[in-house]
Amino acid sequence: MLDDLHLFIEIARRKSMSQTAKDLGLNLSTLSRRIQALEDKLGEPLLQRTARGIVLTAKGETLYDELGQQVLALNSQLKQLNDSSGAKDFYLLCPQNIIAGPLMSAINQFALANPALNLHIYPSNANSQLSQKRFDLAIRVGEQQDSSYFQKRLGAIAIKLIVKKGAPTSRLVLPYSESQLPSGLLTALKNEFEQISFCFDITIARKMIEAGYGVGILPMSEISCIKDTHNFSYVETPHSIPARPIYALWAHSRTPSANAQLLIEQLQTSIAGSPSLQGEILAL
Repeated sequence: MLDDLHLFIEIARRKSMSQTAKDLGLNLSTLSRRIQALEDKLGEPLLQRTARGIVLTAKGETLYDELGQQVLALNSQLKQLNDSSGAKDFYLLCPQNIIAGPLMSAINQFALANPALNLHIYPSNANSQLSQKRFDLAIRVGEQQDSSYFQKRLGAIAIKLIVKKGAPTSRLVLPYSESQLPSGLLTALKNEFEQISFCFDITIARKMIEAGYGVGILPMSEISCIKDTHNFSYVETPHSIPARPIYALWAHSRTPSANAQLLIEQLQTSIAGSPSLQGEILAL
């Protein structure tokens, strides 16, 4: 019954039967049968299937709220006990620009120190729903609203408007979506600049700024990659652009796994030596 209860919790987290089956490597019909068996044992339905996905019944909500974290934690502990001494898998979600940049040394150190681990690294700047991803540790930039995961703040990245000398100052290159900006900032920027080009990748935005395309809103982690910074200057704006925090997130228990904790410590060491990841404004 514990295994079937764990399957229910995983479905409740993802709100999708098909995604859960895919993530856990199960046949969808097998997953459905096991949930049906659990509902039969409990005497009440736990899930309702709708056009938009899975909706929990009142009984399902109660079960998920009261037992969800305990079941996930227990399953994680059992998995660690059953793991062989051979190769193991470690799943890391991370923003491409800072992992491939200032935090790459920490990833390399972690990989070299743990040769028995098979690393699965998924670089993405998209802050998609973590419940639909498999991970041992996730690095995310920006305030995290999902309280179902445990998190630790690692650092912060200041953001400034920057332009190459001689480049047009009427055009803004924006690598952030509206949801990633403080409320009302996009509207204010539209009033400040004649043109706004949207580029939903920070590294591409930086390369456009280096080419002299216009003014860019860039984090210090990207500004630190600009060569010949004496050819650039910051653009002052009356609008507040707060620093974006860096978080490590994990699931199941308050304490991360031993491997996740080791990586967190190496990331902290790397961040401590990187002013661009400590909320500082870099001199040009």
